[in-house]
Amino acid sequence: MVDVPSLPQRQRLLLAELSGVARRYGTDGMRDAPREVAVAAVRAVTDDPVLLGVQAGVALVDPHGIHGPTVALLQAAGADLTVAEQHAAEVHERLSRVL
Repeated sequence: MVDVPSLPQRQRLLLAELSGVARRYGTDGMRDAPREVAVAAVRAVTDDPVLLGVQAGVALVDPHGIHGPTVALLQAAGADLTVAEQHAAEVHERLSRVL
């Protein structure tokens, strides 16, 4: 789940949907789908590079290192990787305070 309280509710809802689609096509049951099908599924949710970047940032923080394909998918869909890196740093900092 992506927690970005600074975003409007509509964008947070899109991120929740994007999280599921990116996971399905990046690492779960649909991971073997053709790339163009996966990218189209992601873009059907949003083509906003910032939202795609936020979701890629979440995947970058994965402690098990299995979400590389998800990051690649989001990048192919147009994710802003600068946003991804910034969001990953924020998530990592938040997690380190909790743990």
